[in-house]
Amino acid sequence: MSPVIPIPASDDELELAPTSDGFGYTARITRRRSDGSAAWTALPPLGEHQDAWTTIQLQGHQLVANSWSAFEVHLDLNTGTEISREFTK
Repeated sequence: MSPVIPIPASDDELELAPTSDGFGYTARITRRRSDGSAAWTALPPLGEHQDAWTTIQLQGHQLVANSWSAFEVHLDLNTGTEISREFTK
């Protein structure tokens, strides 16, 4: 079972699919509705097989995730749309 982050004031949750290497990173983030269906899925900037999400946090109506490839990505929590991306190295 994948780890999840509950979304405040919602029955939805963020499902954090682990990478296959066992290092504890996240391959993709999926917002799941209460019926289990996917509202949206976010892959890391360089793709699921070449990159991974290393940290994920909620900030208001945004999800802020950092990738192994050194990007900080802000996503709209409702739609999964990328708001901004900044290279942090």
